[in-house]
Parts: sequence; structure tokens; C-alpha cells
Amino acid sequence: MIGTRKNQAFWGYLFILPLFICVFLLLLYPMLDTIITAFFDIQLVNISKKTFVGFQNFKTIFTQENPNFFSGTMRITLIFVFFSVVLQVGFGLALALLLHLKWLKAKIFFRNVFLLPWVTAGVVCGFSWKFLFNQTVGVLNYLITLVGIAPQAWLSDPRLVLPSIIFANIWKGTTYSLLIQLAGLQSIPDELYEVALVDGASKLQSLRYITIPMLVPFLFINLVTETGDTFHVFDRIYAMTGGGPLHSTELLSIFMYRNAFVYGNLGVGAAVAVFELMVGLVFALAYIFIFRQEKV
Repeated sequence: MIGTRKNQAFWGYLFILPLFICVFLLLLYPMLDTIITAFFDIQLVNISKKTFVGFQNFKTIFTQENPNFFSGTMRITLIFVFFSVVLQVGFGLALALLLHLKWLKAKIFFRNVFLLPWVTAGVVCGFSWKFLFNQTVGVLNYLITLVGIAPQAWLSDPRLVLPSIIFANIWKGTTYSLLIQLAGLQSIPDELYEVALVDGASKLQSLRYITIPMLVPFLFINLVTETGDTFHVFDRIYAMTGGGPLHSTELLSIFMYRNAFVYGNLGVGAAVAVFELMVGLVFALAYIFIFRQEKV
């Protein structure tokens, strides 16, 4: 009997071995290599030459000026992440509640329509919104001129460009929140609502005391994954603005790309990536602490 169990365990581990190899090669090895690279001076023009510099690369990014790293790149990134995540989760929950209504017809049709932004490639999404925001031929400016508003420089005005890319990012990412919250709503037993109805609870009270508490684990997953994904957004934002104008949309991901592949300093680019990883980890630990207080 014991031999049979050991034999089954052996074959079980053997079958999942390819998965572990793929995870190591595609995720763990690149991450470890990036962490190691962050402590070396490596130039793109001579990638074989490595000089150990310790924390010098981190000092370089933290002491950068024009723009200042903390008041410029980091501040812009945090604003972008905060509004993107909050509104994506909020709109996703609202749409999930709408699609969960029993009297709503054509649910499959609406679900497929809402999936379109999510399955659209990031670069395609970025160039599409760049066209929509175009100051001369953009659809958005055409629509606002119909109501007497002058055309706006959505992607070239430093005051408007950050809200514009946040809006585009929300359009792209809300669908993921919708799917997570909809799965959570479908996991709530109908009996709970029936008992609440018998006890005289209103729709609002059922939402507050049944739906929201039961959705907390799904909100936790949603917040952690959305925050991580938003910190790493690159393709659609770079396609829209390239980090401009005047570095006003230079997120951490674009700052990392610029240092590594435009300026050719792979060590500094890797240091930015490690710092970004640490910031994401801090947010994840903060979410865990907050939701544990709520007894998820």
C-alpha cells in the first residue's frame, strides 16, 4: 500500500515537473537575473562587460533630476495607479451587479461586449485612444465641438494628458474587475437573499450586509492583481504618449525602459525594475494586513 502511494506521488511530481521548469525559466530566472543585474554597471553597447557597483544604480535613480524621481516619476505613477485601480474596481463591481440582475436580458451579449477591451492588444488599444484623443481629427474633439466646447490638446497638454491616459487605462482594465466580481456574485447562495427578504431587508441592506461582505475575498484578489498590473503598464501608455509631454506621463515602467534601452544603461533599468517590484510587494502586504483586519 505504501509502495503504491509512493509510486503515485512519483508520477504526480513527474507530471508537474514541466510546469515547474517553465515557471523557473520564464519567471523566476528572469527575476533573479534582474535583481543581480541591478548591482552591476552594464551598458547595452557592451553587454558582456560587467562591473559591480553595489547600490550605485539605486542611488542614480533616487537622485535623478529633470524630472526629480520622487516628485516626478514616482508621484505620477502613484496617481496613475490610485485612480486606475479604484475606478477599475468600482466600475467593475457596478457592471457585475448590473449583469447579475435576474431580469436583465441578453446577458451573454453584454458580457461579450464588455470583454472586447480586455482582449484588445495593449499597443492596439494605445494607438486607438491616441487617434480618439487627436487634437485635429480625433473623435472626442469632434463630439465636444458639437456642444460648443473648443478642441482640447488631450495628449499634449500636461494638465490633460494624465487624466486622459488614466481614462484609457480604466477602459482597458475594467473588464478584468468585472469578471472577478461577477464570479464572486455568482458564488453567493440565493438562499441568503431569500432569508433577508423574508426578514424585511431592502435591496440596499442586502447589498450592504450580504453582497459586499461575501465579495471581500474577491475584492482582495482584484485589488492585488489590478495594482500589480497597473504598476507594470507600459505598452498602451507608451503608444499614446511615449512618456511625454515633458515627462508628465513617464511612469516607472517607461522610466525603466528609457534607462535600459534608450540610454543603454541596463544596470539602472534593472534597479528601477527591482524598486518597482518592491513597491508592488509593499502594496500587496498592505492589502493583506488590511483585509486580515476585516477577517477575510
